[in-house]
Amino acid sequence: MALKHMDKALLRDIIVVQLESIKQAAVNAANQAHETATHSEAIARSKYETFGLEASYLAHGQTQRVAECQLALQQINGLVLRDFDADTAIGLGALVILEDELEQLQALFISPAAGGVKVQWPELSQYHNDINNVMLVTSAAPLGYALMGKYVDDDIVLAGQNKQYQIIAVY
Repeated sequence: MALKHMDKALLRDIIVVQLESIKQAAVNAANQAHETATHSEAIARSKYETFGLEASYLAHGQTQRVAECQLALQQINGLVLRDFDADTAIGLGALVILEDELEQLQALFISPAAGGVKVQWPELSQYHNDINNVMLVTSAAPLGYALMGKYVDDDIVLAGQNKQYQIIAVY
């Protein structure tokens, strides 16, 4: 049973909400680190007092994380959603259902960014009873790379991880 295009648009909306939440947490952390780094108590009184320097490194890292989140949001929002089926090779924007050797199912969304982010999508359980969340995976990740260009019923083996999957559905 194929999901409609508007359903994947709903999935994208859920992903965007999750990424906005992650971005806001990074903004809050960056602001807090900046305040700590510029607080009068953080001023070094000797070359051995590095608290302020460490806080400024943290603030810089958190600012970079905010920029990464913003880029991920732009890429997800700009993704052209298309329908996939058993005769369509897996590519960017595909929702892939895998079954491992223990017959455990998992849903992966081939995403341009934000690999590893997991979102709840209860609507998916209408099609696959055991699944209600989706993990984003990019083609840069080993599993994402292995899935690109594959079809329903293909097997995927991840070298070095001793994991084998079968592609049971693509939407």
